[in-house]
Amino acid sequence: MYIVETEFLFGLRKNDKWNKQVSSIIELYKNRKLESLFSCASAFLEAGLVLQAHGLPADQIRDAIFLMKQKMAEANIAEVELNSDDILRLYELLRRHDIEYFDAMQAAVALGRNAILITNDRIFKNLGVKTLTFQELIEKTKNS
Repeated sequence: MYIVETEFLFGLRKNDKWNKQVSSIIELYKNRKLESLFSCASAFLEAGLVLQAHGLPADQIRDAIFLMKQKMAEANIAEVELNSDDILRLYELLRRHDIEYFDAMQAAVALGRNAILITNDRIFKNLGVKTLTFQELIEKTKNS
């Protein structure tokens, strides 16, 4: 199982630096070259908070998240729900590591599902999370 995080959601924007790779991953998934790709509800929460921190009003944040959700749904990428076990795992990670809240949340979700987190952020490997960068996933999928 692969789970994408917030960086992937922002990569859905055409002007984002990761858009080409995100688009490639979506195409591989649509063409059934890639198994079980999911997003996480926590990634949408983080995206909203990032946009809010940049001063966007609530209506623009709602629209941006709606478009992200719509693009994921169009690609048949389902959401993994956040649950209380994820929250407990999140706080255990925060207790043991000097990390950001949402990094701990994304790690907690991936660890709880024994999933591979698709991310270009290196912090997750230090937390014991299996990861692949966008490019590694593309290459792995094309070579198999």
